[in-house]
Amino acid sequence: MRVILLGLVLLLFTVSWCEDTVSTCPQDACQNKLTEETSCDMIPVSCLNNKDAAKVYSDCHYGATVTFNYTYIQECLPYIPDRCKSITSRDSQCKYCFQMDEKYYSCDNTASTCNPKSSASDMMITVICEVNAEVICKPPRIFHRKVACSYTTGKSWSTALLLSITLGGFGADRFYLGYWKEGLGKLFSFGGLGVWTIVDIILISVGYVAPVDHSLYILT
Repeated sequence: MRVILLGLVLLLFTVSWCEDTVSTCPQDACQNKLTEETSCDMIPVSCLNNKDAAKVYSDCHYGATVTFNYTYIQECLPYIPDRCKSITSRDSQCKYCFQMDEKYYSCDNTASTCNPKSSASDMMITVICEVNAEVICKPPRIFHRKVACSYTTGKSWSTALLLSITLGGFGADRFYLGYWKEGLGKLFSFGGLGVWTIVDIILISVGYVAPVDHSLYILT
């Protein structure tokens, strides 16, 4: 019994260690993201042994295009496409990660408390951003940035309205928008005997009911 408990503790420690330290388990990143069709310049930086990066950054001028020479980390080699194994250099820009163009990083707005519908149009919020896995840039790779209080999490207005019209009596529209409590209420009351369903169709059609995180609809 003690041996089993010890094994479980070691397993949990290993999983936690891998989750907290990306570079410790780079083969996981490669195994999950790389296929034979993957472009060679999309291989994650965590799989590159870029020893000359410090010297390149110390010698380059801001914004200049620079070439980084690297080798592949041993654990990643089984997952690197064969056609990429002979490619040992990649061009990037002489910039910190937070200075890269917006297309090279993504930001998480879900932790913000802003409401795009009710906040001032010029309101700015601080979000956490992370540069894309394949981008070579000067660390840190995770950084904060101020952005306008206007974002979307991908909820479609037309999808919400269609669900409200067709399956609103079962709460599908509310579930889709993140209101799971109201969704359960509609489900077990058969859409409030139809009244709630009709009201939600109107409210969603005029945009009064939006996603639960206050994000904006995408109009598709």
